[in-house]
Amino acid sequence: MRRILLLTLGWVLTIFGAVLCVTPVPIPMIGLLPLGAGLAFLIENSRTMRRAIQRVRHRVRWFSFMLEHFTRRGPKALGRILHRSHPASIVRKERIDTRIPSEGED
Repeated sequence: MRRILLLTLGWVLTIFGAVLCVTPVPIPMIGLLPLGAGLAFLIENSRTMRRAIQRVRHRVRWFSFMLEHFTRRGPKALGRILHRSHPASIVRKERIDTRIPSEGED
């Protein structure tokens, strides 16, 4: 029950933050805080969402840099959670898949 509540809270914060980012409000980019917090809830409680965020971060570099900046500047606990979605594992898998096999390997 707790996990379902946290996932729901994560989705609500993510959607609210995304909507708030594009609306004209007096404080520019005020939606980044709820967006980051919502993503942190989703990354922490859903393996599927964590892998989806990894794929997005791998394809959209500016989004990855934005999250890394928020990881360094934001609260430490939130930074540790967002760091779990770093796309390094995808890069490592691509490097292994494109490696030329040596004579001993098949």
